[in-house]
Amino acid sequence: MENSLDKTNFLNWYCWYATQEEIEKAKQTNRGTINRLMNEYSYEIEKITTAKHFNDSLLLPKGTIPEFYPLNSS
Repeated sequence: MENSLDKTNFLNWYCWYATQEEIEKAKQTNRGTINRLMNEYSYEIEKITTAKHFNDSLLLPKGTIPEFYPLNSS
């Protein structure tokens, strides 16, 4: 359960909330941990990144706001 929560927290932070500067700062202070988590969850990171890029490329009707939902902890 705790491992699942850690995975969800990391993916939400890395893919949805963290700026590039925050990611670089985390890499400087916790290089080993960040690299391990990025390698461990690389498949999920790639899936989320691909979905975000696809959604960004869609032409939405004027006034429509795209919504992204971070991963659920369930």
